[in-house]
Amino acid sequence: MATDVADVVGADPPAATEGFSAGTTVGRSASRRTAGTIVSYVVLIALAVVVLVPVFYTVLQALSPPFAYINAHHPPHPVAVAWKQRSWWTGGPLSVVGRTVLVALALAWLQLRGGGGSVRTWRLLLVPRRLGAIVVGTLALGIATGPVFTSLAERNGQTTVWVLVAIVAVAATQAAGLWTRGSVAWRIGLLAVLGAVGLVGIAVVAAGADAWTRSWTNAHLGPAMGRSLLMTVLITVCQVVTSVLAAYAFAFLRFPLKRLVFAIVIATLLLPLEVTLAGNVALVRQLNWINSTQALVLPFAATALGTFLILQGFRGIPPEIQDATRLDGYGHVAFLWKFAVPLTRPVVAAFTVIAALGAWNQYLWPRSVIDSDTANTMQIQLRTLAGQDIGNANLTIAGALIAALPVVLLLVAFQKQIIRGLTAGAVK
Repeated sequence: MATDVADVVGADPPAATEGFSAGTTVGRSASRRTAGTIVSYVVLIALAVVVLVPVFYTVLQALSPPFAYINAHHPPHPVAVAWKQRSWWTGGPLSVVGRTVLVALALAWLQLRGGGGSVRTWRLLLVPRRLGAIVVGTLALGIATGPVFTSLAERNGQTTVWVLVAIVAVAATQAAGLWTRGSVAWRIGLLAVLGAVGLVGIAVVAAGADAWTRSWTNAHLGPAMGRSLLMTVLITVCQVVTSVLAAYAFAFLRFPLKRLVFAIVIATLLLPLEVTLAGNVALVRQLNWINSTQALVLPFAATALGTFLILQGFRGIPPEIQDATRLDGYGHVAFLWKFAVPLTRPVVAAFTVIAALGAWNQYLWPRSVIDSDTANTMQIQLRTLAGQDIGNANLTIAGALIAALPVVLLLVAFQKQIIRGLTAGAVK
């Protein structure tokens, strides 16, 4: 009996020790997770700096005339910048509406992310407090930037004061929208200030500097961008449709010599544009398609790359799904658009972005089938601008940044789809 009691009494200390060890392990794992999170954020910030610093210097060179910048010994700030005497509401209606909508969208994104929401939870913006923050913040930015533009154009030395006033006004409106019961004050304040600093800085540089307007008007970038956008949309739609149909045929249909046909299709990826350039240009001239939209679009209406990428997505669909749809009476077309495409939406979206980027950045083919200045695309027009005036070479950089804006917006809009599409199948 004594032995049993001793055994029972002696059993407590190990239990306490085990609890202590477990607590220590939990504490260590929590500290490791915290350290890992800190390291991850440090690495991400470092990578962001590596990416954004070249962009900053590109904008700097776009604002500064080259000779003035060289004579100033390449300072880390713009020099001899020509600022416009304007307000936020001056300019063409399209320009005013466009910049105002962009500011409102930026403030809406700030309200969503600051409130812990996402694009899918956009209804959170209908809350009067947040909706008011977006509207009042947009008006505050438009009104407060007027004195900033005037100060920059007159160079009266009051620019810093007015910029600070604009930042405070925008930050106050956003903090009021982000504030909720139980919010951390310093976090809300920091987020509102950082958002206001970025928004005011971008708005002043984008709307106040004269380099963008001169580059846009001197090179007639407006019509060229319109033609490039039309060409990009048509090529992207054609490539997505033909790639989806071809991938479906190779994935779900049976026909003779399917493997041989697929090998021939993939083999076209080995032929660069330069190999078929002369023959395609001769064919376009025979069809009398020079300076036409069909000459820019039809040679790129189909691509083996899209067929291959979407085919890999279709192969990931379980055969049971197709069998079940057949029992329910679905044909090939219904199965394609109601099941196959929705199930592989990330892959299709990723290829859509790839196709759009490739079409937008084309130069060699448009240069080969266009011989009139009135039919130039954006890339050709930028090349023309580069050879006009060396003394104003910064306008070429400004034009290149304008041309990159649709690409940036496309990548921002489809960033989640791109990541999902490129990582599809990586995790089982």
